Amino acid sequence: MLDTNTHLRAWDEEHKRGIWKGPYSLAFFQQYAPSSGLVLDAGCGIGRYTIPLTLNNYSMIGIDISLLAIKKLDDEIHRRHFNVGMGAADVRNLPFNDNVFEIVICYGVLQHLLEYERQKALLEFNRVLARNGTLIIEVLGKEDMRAGGKMVEPFTYQRNTGSIYHYFDVQELTDIFTDFKIIEIKEEKIIKNLGGKECMRHMISVAARTAERDKNIK
Repeated sequence: MLDTNTHLRAWDEEHKRGIWKGPYSLAFFQQYAPSSGLVLDAGCGIGRYTIPLTLNNYSMIGIDISLLAIKKLDDEIHRRHFNVGMGAADVRNLPFNDNVFEIVICYGVLQHLLEYERQKALLEFNRVLARNGTLIIEVLGKEDMRAGGKMVEPFTYQRNTGSIYHYFDVQELTDIFTDFKIIEIKEEKIIKNLGGKECMRHMISVAARTAERDKNIK
């Protein structure tokens, strides 16, 4: 039986090795997100997206399960004299009122949760988003070169560090976004040559909106 806290505690160790090198790309976000609004960076890490979106004049709040990541981000925010809210928090139980955010971004986070945790996180995103709010995520796809390790759930593997990696396909994402209206699901497959061997980098992005309903009516 997997200790359901092991994979979460592992992220302090993961962040000891990581430094902020800028975003992979803001193109998908810019295509579907409103041009302004209050944004929750859910699983912000050390600011890969929090910082560039702040530079793009979004009002940002970043949360992460790792205290070390939040400390690193706090140092960077103070160095740049930015006004960004942040704190250590769990995407499965967000410390915010209902209907607060115009946008929630969740890049490279759902893939590190177990199945029931992914379900809880999506419920929380739906809860804290405003009516017709926008959710944008990015996850690893099943054809990704990094897939593998000790299987703990279908297509979910635990690495030696204790962290887990789940690999998605389009159908699974379609199935779990039941509380959202999907705008687009985009797959990106890039062949990389590593040591003379061709390897696949497989990423899937989803843009969705909350249902157009009064979320205060239960």
